[in-house]
Amino acid sequence: MRTELRDFDLNLLLAFETLFIERGVTRAGNVLGITQAAMSNTLRRLRTIFNDPLFVKEGSRMEPTALALELSGPIQDALREMRQIFEVETFNPRKSRTVFHVGMVDYSAAVLLPSLLDRLKEVAPHVSLNLVDIGGEDEERFLETGEVDLIFSRFQNVMHKESLIRLYEMRYVCIARQGHPLVSEGNLTLEAFLKADHVHYYPQGMVTTVVDEALTQAGKSRRIVVRLFSLSLVPFIVQSTDMLAIVPDGVARFVAGPLNLSIIPVPVETPPLRMALAWHPRTENSAQHVWLRQQILLVLEKGGNG
Repeated sequence: MRTELRDFDLNLLLAFETLFIERGVTRAGNVLGITQAAMSNTLRRLRTIFNDPLFVKEGSRMEPTALALELSGPIQDALREMRQIFEVETFNPRKSRTVFHVGMVDYSAAVLLPSLLDRLKEVAPHVSLNLVDIGGEDEERFLETGEVDLIFSRFQNVMHKESLIRLYEMRYVCIARQGHPLVSEGNLTLEAFLKADHVHYYPQGMVTTVVDEALTQAGKSRRIVVRLFSLSLVPFIVQSTDMLAIVPDGVARFVAGPLNLSIIPVPVETPPLRMALAWHPRTENSAQHVWLRQQILLVLEKGGNG
């Protein structure tokens, strides 16, 4: 029996979800505020539409059939999307269970996340974040496809977006373990910098750095012995070896204290790392997305950028 969407009662999806969770007609009816007879009738309608028992009696519970298990994921996804549609104009952060998809690279996550998570726990305890690792020149694609709701990244990677806020700048600094033999009184000469072994983090799509470009223009180069695609390991490698690393100053301040690292100026002139927040125009006036952007800006204004 083929059912057209225009003829389908969408309340049946909610009934299916409730039955799947409660595993009982009476319990599901109580949750939905209807009688056991009405809930039984709803289950009969579902069985007719899908030509399957869907839920069968096993002891005191109604267990899902193989088809019901297969349907549960798509139905719950559809209901989640529908709930978000109705939340748009009545967004209540205290009650919302919205999952926001945020595109970041490692260094921006290190700078923003701790303070943002504290803020969300305070004002929106049920909201959650799904971080998407982005990077390279095609970051805007994540917004176009809807894989992320917004991007917190380098300005030059999202500079073509109309929906964008330029934020702040971070300087690049060098981190080293305390007592590093090439660091003298908190300073590092260019000669010592070039003599050292380096570990460096490369986001997706990045093959060089502004530091190395500046060195190349001066006819020099440094020795990078470890190339990583995750920033999280860099400070620990620096802590336990004589390697140096170049990181944004916000990240350096975040890790230096706990890991007992020294922060040293880079002995070569480099442009700053300019950060921006970007989103797709389709979410420009969405209540929940406006709210999330406001929370991020509030956190950054209070010092979430280190």
